[in-house]
Amino acid sequence: MSTPNFFLIGAPKCGTTAIAEYLAEREDVFFSKPKEPLFWCSDLGIEPHALRPETQAEYDALFAAADPARHRIIGEGTTSYLRSAQAVSTCASRYPEAKFVAILRNPADVAHAFHMEQLYTGLETEQDFAAAWQDQPRREAEWDAAKDGRPDSLLYRRIAAFSPQIERFFELVPAPRRKVIIYDDFRDDPRAVWLDLLSFLGLPDDGRTDFSPRNAAHAQRFPRLSHFLLAPPGPLAPAVRTLRLALLARDSKLVAALKGFLNVKRPRPRLDDALRAEVTAWFRPGVERLETLLQRDLSAWKGEGG
Repeated sequence: MSTPNFFLIGAPKCGTTAIAEYLAEREDVFFSKPKEPLFWCSDLGIEPHALRPETQAEYDALFAAADPARHRIIGEGTTSYLRSAQAVSTCASRYPEAKFVAILRNPADVAHAFHMEQLYTGLETEQDFAAAWQDQPRREAEWDAAKDGRPDSLLYRRIAAFSPQIERFFELVPAPRRKVIIYDDFRDDPRAVWLDLLSFLGLPDDGRTDFSPRNAAHAQRFPRLSHFLLAPPGPLAPAVRTLRLALLARDSKLVAALKGFLNVKRPRPRLDDALRAEVTAWFRPGVERLETLLQRDLSAWKGEGG
């Protein structure tokens, strides 16, 4: 039975979709469909639109078509795992040979981008990011996934607070099995970062030079239809879920065409200077801790550089 030996664990809105798709296009890599099974992070609650396997057998089936003789990397890419208190620990012990990659980005940009993503999914109802940011203390105080199963998707401060996540990651996964990529590096020199990632995974250079963005900022062309497909009424949910999984597994081109029909590109509104300064200041202590953990200058994330 094929099992995963690679986990792309986050963070969200940091380029994981692009990396996952680049890897999945290789002949020696097998990536799960869906890319984010969300199986090992139930402590965070589950979003209504998530295609999460309900049993271990269903999770294992995601990798059944992988051929270890051909696929040197068999992986999945759930971006919630990095912030989950249980996911990395469970995966590291259950799959002792697996390698883990985290990608980090300026937390202010992550919080802002994730707000737009939740507007897209319909979980967020506050259109104004400034208001949603000011509401974070109340949301955090009231959130309890163990009690009501609500996802943590609206807790932007918590999601983009990377230093405690990386501390836990480093405690759980030995250095030879882990890698942290800084989004800025990938943006500025994607070819160099790609080669470094391939080396970490033990894969040969595929000559890739096309690093076009994936999963760019978007909105729904037909919100009611999209919300119906993402979170259908209770009686219809199993049938719609089965259809989504079947389409995803059998014809990625059809899925891409459907997404193109339902979605429209929409540039992310710019954070005004005052709000960016406020958000940056809140994350600054964590970024300073992250600099120590990574032995890396992150001045730009603290509002001190370009």
